[in-house]
Amino acid sequence: MSGVRAGRRLLAVAVAGIAVSAVTAAPVAAAGTADGAFEVVAKGLDSPRGLSFGPDGTLYIAESGHGGKIRCATPPAAPGEKAEKICFGLTGRISTLKDGKTSVLVKGLPSAASGPFALGPHDVALTGEGDLLVTIGFSGDTRFRAKLGPKARTLGTLLTLSAGGKRLSAADLAAHETRHDPDRKDKGSAVDSYPFGVAPLPGGGALVTDTGGNTVLRVSAKGKVSTEAVFRARSVAAPPELKMPKGSKIPMQSVPMGITAGPDGAFYVAEHGGFPNPEGSARVFRLKGGKVTVAAKGFTTVADVAFDAQGRLVVLGSVGPIPADHMTRTSVYRIEPDGARTELLEPGRLTTPLGVAVGPDGAVYVADKAMVPGKGEVLRIPVAE
Repeated sequence: MSGVRAGRRLLAVAVAGIAVSAVTAAPVAAAGTADGAFEVVAKGLDSPRGLSFGPDGTLYIAESGHGGKIRCATPPAAPGEKAEKICFGLTGRISTLKDGKTSVLVKGLPSAASGPFALGPHDVALTGEGDLLVTIGFSGDTRFRAKLGPKARTLGTLLTLSAGGKRLSAADLAAHETRHDPDRKDKGSAVDSYPFGVAPLPGGGALVTDTGGNTVLRVSAKGKVSTEAVFRARSVAAPPELKMPKGSKIPMQSVPMGITAGPDGAFYVAEHGGFPNPEGSARVFRLKGGKVTVAAKGFTTVADVAFDAQGRLVVLGSVGPIPADHMTRTSVYRIEPDGARTELLEPGRLTTPLGVAVGPDGAVYVADKAMVPGKGEVLRIPVAE
């Protein structure tokens, strides 16, 4: 499967003071249900993805853009699939939401798109010095990236930008995946870099999820890239639509997406899970000191994670079986002290959500309509304690 095709399928499926140890101690079970109320606080966004609040309450929004006309190229297609052209431009940007007003902070960032599916700025976070860490999405290897021209060389990187948008450094994550391919021993894996979520490290540097490479990568303060953790494929039952003999197994990729720092000093990683996404197979991982454990389970897909002021884990994901149209009913859930799952938004209210953050007001914010260029939104979901 080509990187563009894989990425599009991934995003399509993605959408639709409590001790953290309590999250891992109990099974995930249904708890309360929200009334489905929310308000649109930002609209007209260009493929919004990751969200991050600054210390002054400003919300930063990564927008992947809509590609452009600088150069187009067609990656190889998997057997039986149609090759799809991807076109590069500089339509990615970082916007802010402050006091009800949305403004473009940084524009002209790299973006590559095939139809409504865009690869560009996927997440944004602030360093202690006030600089911006921005993951720039990609799907493939450095050889294909080169076909999109010299201006596309920052696809598949972690950019560090000043508050004014000046580029300070670029760590090449696609080059690391191309050179090392950390999950190469897994069946069904391929050289494919897709930088997604970012979380700053104390003292400088960051951890970045590579959705294509099934890894968390460490980027030092000086820009050196190394592998922090590899999330291995699992063997699962082949779905009926593949018409394989009864009892057949196929590899399911892990697909790490969002990442956030927890109140316990560990990092928490959203595992979306790859095709065929069996019900209840997606998890949230806890990562500390290179060691990976399961923090929460029982989800079918997980796109992003955050923590509220009480230290409770907030999950943007889905539960239940994948619908026949393969569009999951993604919602927002909170993990309670006893491990129970509180539904904060009625499933079916979101379109294609990919980012979640908890605001200083205690509300949950979601980046929605991530695959509708120019019509993306940020939703505010009020949360009752």
